[in-house]
Amino acid sequence: MIDILLVSANDACAAQIDAMLRDCGIAHTLRTEPGALRALARHAEQIRKADLLIIEDSAFAATDLAAIEEATTHAPNLSCMLVTSALSTDTLMAAMRAGVRHVLSWPLDATAFARELAHVAGKKNAHTRRAGRVLSFAAGKGGCGTTLIAANLGYALAASRDKRVLLVDLNQQFADASLLLSDKPPPATLYDLSTQIDRLDPAFFEACVARVHPNLDVLAGAGDPVKAAELRASHLQRVLALAREQYDIVLCDVGQSINPLSIHVLDQSDAITVVLQQTIAHLHATRRLLDLFGELGYAASKTRLVVNHYDKREQVGLDAIERTLGAKPAHLLPHDAKSARQAVNQGMPLYTVAKNGALAKSVDALAALLCPPEAVPRKRILARLFAAKPDARPQLKPSH
Repeated sequence: MIDILLVSANDACAAQIDAMLRDCGIAHTLRTEPGALRALARHAEQIRKADLLIIEDSAFAATDLAAIEEATTHAPNLSCMLVTSALSTDTLMAAMRAGVRHVLSWPLDATAFARELAHVAGKKNAHTRRAGRVLSFAAGKGGCGTTLIAANLGYALAASRDKRVLLVDLNQQFADASLLLSDKPPPATLYDLSTQIDRLDPAFFEACVARVHPNLDVLAGAGDPVKAAELRASHLQRVLALAREQYDIVLCDVGQSINPLSIHVLDQSDAITVVLQQTIAHLHATRRLLDLFGELGYAASKTRLVVNHYDKREQVGLDAIERTLGAKPAHLLPHDAKSARQAVNQGMPLYTVAKNGALAKSVDALAALLCPPEAVPRKRILARLFAAKPDARPQLKPSH
């Protein structure tokens, strides 16, 4: 059940949206309020109670989009949908910066409308279940080693912490995460799965992933940019919803591609690890990436910086990184080219080819940072002191 607030500048449009909502087959409640985009502030109380805010307005100015940011400040889990006949590329980008994840043109296409509603419903269900955590890895510049880190972190969590882990390769170019963990071709790719999304269930999903460890599965990337461009956020939503139920941790290798598909994944991530190296070019690209995250509404606490190939002798030191990016790196992965090259060339995890190397040990420490062990509750001292002493005589257990 999703709670929807519809703010519409046109009564006839509002009535049509209401009818389409009834026909979409998704359980919902609807509250309708008259008004334009620029007047959202007056509905602040209702917005805080909603799961989805639908704004229908075809006469707004670009500056009016700021009202969305202001109105949704205290509703971090709210999804926003903008319906307008004045749709353009500039409008779409401005809406995304304002926090709108669903932009549809008027008149509404029933199929597209139902698909976006299913996305919102799935997102709410995913937050409700919260069975598994989604951790994404991104970079402002290519060549940072993001895929190597994500792949080996997944192996560390699976092998040494007994977590059931899924690695999803979302690289938009020539995805190769599976090659870093196994020399066997994957049974299917994310693209293959998406073309048969109607078959998606736990059994079909298990047939599509590559098992590289009893606790680690890999969903291989599309394989080339053309196929990757055909992936849809609604399909990925279904994959992530199922993965949350099946795995303790879902690692998503986003790489440096920031587009509607990767933004959809980042929206649902519990944490985002941004990987960089000690060069001016990497600092500049990472600064732009963090600025974009801010525009997308991500809290600073959601992002962690990891410096790969760290060398204290480099000209760009930790002080320069902190000054430029406004945050201290959460972790430093040492420059260990020999271990990294050995693992990549053999298509095997660091744990297998260089378990005692500096890089493998540092990846294991990163695993502890991102997924700390659960605290075991201990009895208070007074509770132990005054606890009743056990009866020395053996007690028979009651029969059942």
